[in-house]
Amino acid sequence: MTAPATAGADQAGHPSVDRPDLSVLLVSWNTREQTRACLDSLPAAVTPDLRYEVVAVDNGSTDGSAQLLASYPGVRAIHNARNTGYASAVNQAYRHARADLVLLLNSDVRCEPGAISALVDFLRRYPGAAGVCPQYRDVDGAIDPHCLGLPGFRALLGLAAGMRWLPGLRGPWRAYQLVGEDFSRVRPVPQPAASCLLLRRADLEPEQVFDEAYPIYFNDVRLAKRLADAGRLLWMTPEATVVHERGSSTRLMEPAMRSRHHLAGLVRYVADTQPRHRLLLLRVLTLLDRQVRGVFGIRGQLGPRDLLAALRADPGPLPGTDPSSGIEPLSDAEPSSGTGPSSDGDVRDWVVMLSGVDWRTGAHRQHALARELAVDRRVLFVESPRHHPRWRFEVQRIGPTLWRATPPTVLPAGRQLPPVNWLNRRIGAVVVRRWLDRAPGRRLAWIDEDLSTTTARHLGASAVIYDGADLDWTFTRRWNRWHVRRGMHSAVGAADLVLASSPAMEGRLPAARRPTVALPNGCDPDQFDPSGPVAPWADRLPRPLLGYAGAVDTRAFDAELLAEVARSRPDWTFLLVGPSTAAGRAPLAGLANVRLYDLVEFAQVPAILRACDVCLIPYRVGGLIDYVQPKKCYEYLALGKPVVATPLPALRHIDGPVHLGGDPESFVAAVEEALRSSACPDAVTLRRAAALRNSWSARGDQLRDLLDGLVAGR
Repeated sequence: MTAPATAGADQAGHPSVDRPDLSVLLVSWNTREQTRACLDSLPAAVTPDLRYEVVAVDNGSTDGSAQLLASYPGVRAIHNARNTGYASAVNQAYRHARADLVLLLNSDVRCEPGAISALVDFLRRYPGAAGVCPQYRDVDGAIDPHCLGLPGFRALLGLAAGMRWLPGLRGPWRAYQLVGEDFSRVRPVPQPAASCLLLRRADLEPEQVFDEAYPIYFNDVRLAKRLADAGRLLWMTPEATVVHERGSSTRLMEPAMRSRHHLAGLVRYVADTQPRHRLLLLRVLTLLDRQVRGVFGIRGQLGPRDLLAALRADPGPLPGTDPSSGIEPLSDAEPSSGTGPSSDGDVRDWVVMLSGVDWRTGAHRQHALARELAVDRRVLFVESPRHHPRWRFEVQRIGPTLWRATPPTVLPAGRQLPPVNWLNRRIGAVVVRRWLDRAPGRRLAWIDEDLSTTTARHLGASAVIYDGADLDWTFTRRWNRWHVRRGMHSAVGAADLVLASSPAMEGRLPAARRPTVALPNGCDPDQFDPSGPVAPWADRLPRPLLGYAGAVDTRAFDAELLAEVARSRPDWTFLLVGPSTAAGRAPLAGLANVRLYDLVEFAQVPAILRACDVCLIPYRVGGLIDYVQPKKCYEYLALGKPVVATPLPALRHIDGPVHLGGDPESFVAAVEEALRSSACPDAVTLRRAAALRNSWSARGDQLRDLLDGLVAGR
């Protein structure tokens, strides 16, 4: 019997870098006995050569499921105090998983002997497959098809309005149901059931498997659609068989709640995948269908209020939560015009983050801290006004306790004209506060953009936090710096707590009412795991390979220094990954051993850097932004790579092994020293341990303590 692979520690107490071949992601909600049977079936379903881990999330069960998972050997158990939704719980488990293959497994599935290993073998034999599911059987052994086609609009009409018997809808409905298809042989399936589905991490997003806008239903359909749009096939193989007791958790829901969640998920899927006129047609026909049923005395499970909410893609409260104690989510499909969440009994603090970055960029300090704050608070991430006028106020729910807001922009050029900035921010404060007024709870205003103080002052916040992520005034033209610097002085002056993204930045900020607290940048050690995939094209470059990830510009990047180093060591290859400016790359022109690769997404960066022998931070010292503590430093260390950097003030005493060199000669010497230690196992372990100590999770613990102390003091 194969024991699950677990993260251990060596005798020095450093984390083990041993990774499993497979991560099993299991979610339970009040299915204790089915969960026990599912876990008991795993050892026989896995052959001895397959190392696996089980990451299980209990979603606020009250039947003892959480205690079972906590006591079950080899299971990494996570207990949520309340039901966060199936999609959110799967994503929560996924973020803790370490393997490149992830198995989504419902707690009401029992795996037959060898089933899981057969799925893994299938993906190893067929690298073109994005995922594979087993053959499902009922308790009597008969084949029980769980697979469907991807629903077209007419099939969705039949599903929403019950009109599948009409001419023109019956055929698409049967095609969606895969009526008459053969499931006794290996075959591609457009939409396999996610109750037992093996997927490749490379085909998934870095931080989520499912879109959390679909808390219970249609998240698997949305995933299958996204993979299909990317040209990736999903398969079914009868070499693996499981027994599935369908709906063990969902049948615990009230029928009206189940219907509302299902219809809301369907409407959201239509909004995400179909033209707007089809969404309108589906809503009209669904309402007409309900009216016709009422005429004939056929009562539906949804009352008028729930029906209208579902048609707005609002699923309402999650099962297992009191409808009076949980904010009803706003629709992602239909952005809010500012009406806000309904008033309820949830009185946890709100953190209103007035940010200078767009949520969609997704890889900055602000995003990581927002996710950490959302662990025990509600977070409204408010983006800055746009460059062009727009009148709509939009709010989208992007997590169980995390919302993104886009305020209106009445006039452009707010970053250049103080009166325009004041007007935009004042109007933004009005609509944000109106939205929050329907959700009781103390408000903390968070400023990381210097020009947003006007908004913060009018939110009715009990405290203001200023996060010095960067010196914003250094990013604007010289003639406009006075405006942004004045904003920074106002923001720091209004703050009850001032944070700095590096120890070196504390001296660059205006005087605050209380001592500034250093909260340095961190990293995501799971995303930058050293044993993840390697970009093949980068791995083929001549060695030694020295990598840099970031902007190649004239503000921070010292291209002159790197050019001197490259000329002195033509046998080294320099790989620069990230956007570049003409002025930034000009000193590197004509150097054959310098490769620039700028068309890359952040999710691709870890695989590229894994191919490198040494990672670099050649930043200018003594310039406008040498106060930074680059978050790439800990990302490099998380990969186990030696780091060579210029002696930035924040890196001289960093918690981690970094080689420093300030001029071409000392930089070359630092690289040579780093190359000698590149593959040393002890050095790799020390680097990885430093990254783990400085993860965003660790920063979140520090931040929560600071806010708890601030609130208690107020």
